[in-house]
Amino acid sequence: MERRQLEFFLAIAEAGSFTRAAQALHVAQPSLSHSMRTLETELGSPLFERHGRGVRLTAAGEALLAPARRAVRSFGLAASAVRGVADGGSGTLRLVSSTSWAVHPLVGLIGEFRRQRPQVRFEVTDPAARAVVLDQVRTGQVDFGLVDGAPPSGSLASLELAEQQLLAVLPPGQDPGLSTTIERLARHGLIGTPRGTALRGLLDGCLEAAGRATEVMVETAHAASVVPLVVSGAGATVLPEGMAVDAATKGARVARLEPGIRATVSLVWRTGGPHGLAADFLELVREHHAGRVG
Repeated sequence: MERRQLEFFLAIAEAGSFTRAAQALHVAQPSLSHSMRTLETELGSPLFERHGRGVRLTAAGEALLAPARRAVRSFGLAASAVRGVADGGSGTLRLVSSTSWAVHPLVGLIGEFRRQRPQVRFEVTDPAARAVVLDQVRTGQVDFGLVDGAPPSGSLASLELAEQQLLAVLPPGQDPGLSTTIERLARHGLIGTPRGTALRGLLDGCLEAAGRATEVMVETAHAASVVPLVVSGAGATVLPEGMAVDAATKGARVARLEPGIRATVSLVWRTGGPHGLAADFLELVREHHAGRVG
């Protein structure tokens, strides 16, 4: 089993088609098909089956998916480690974080690390849901993830990074005073992201704490559009303090929620400890955390 075979396998699984995978990889489709036949022969089981105009994973293919991702990721880590030594500390760190926490506390940590190690690249992705963060960390697709609340124990280790107050964010022209309640906020029509996302989880948590059913009048899959929707007058929402302060600069009105509600964010990584650049980044995070709580 070779790295290239696993890369081909993952590309086909993602594309759902040999043709589209070959185009994405810039290889001839016969070469791709031959590589998969060789891999299937070696494993003793078919990995794909025809489905409509494309293909889908068999049970054996599903079983290979996560190990293949880890293996390809390990190859990349090995190459990155060697290049890091040769290039004086370069390499790539991969993180996944919802919009809620991508500004604070993540940007400050990335900025501090980059000032110390300017050759290091960062790739930060935005997940569709909290469960995606945990899955990508577990399967080794990323080095770290940021999630709200306490992550499940077991295959993941975690460190609480920050705690932010949740604030009410209302359209321009409203006068909520210094504080408001979720009941009064809901009268404007609530704006939220889909269930399972970090922002929606925070909003639903506020509603549940007040004993109210979810009342989202505008649901958007685009987290970046939540604040513009509020500013446009489409409704109101609840945001972590860092995002709420930014919303105020765009014209939104911001007020405290009564009773006050706070949300925590944790950094998660696979148990066993990160290595190389990831270990260095975790050390910086721990130093930052010690300074915050000390």
